Amino acid sequence: MQKILTFKINDTQYTIYQVEQIPDEDTTAVGITLYQERKIYIKQLSFDFMKRTLKHELMHIWLWEYGHNQDDENKTFNHEDICEIVACSNDFINDIVEKWEKIVYKNKLLDIIEDNEERS
Repeated sequence: MQKILTFKINDTQYTIYQVEQIPDEDTTAVGITLYQERKIYIKQLSFDFMKRTLKHELMHIWLWEYGHNQDDENKTFNHEDICEIVACSNDFINDIVEKWEKIVYKNKLLDIIEDNEERS
């Protein structure tokens, strides 16, 4: 497990980790957010897949931190709701992803990722 980045949203600090296996019973998971621990785990896969997974997990955090209950199965979002959520969360997500990319390249983590792709 490698700590990649720590960031704040709504005065709450989260940490992103790159891992070989997600700490979850679901072995097919490629990313997970643990809200109480304030951690995101991203499985070490191709760069593009990890980037998309990170965006996905950041969206969960944004929704969680700004009061959009994700456990209510009866809650629905219409097109206007979705457009507003994307508009409001886009800068936050892009900022964190940009920082993540710089760290991945700076620490040559991309070489590790590409090595794993070649073995697959």
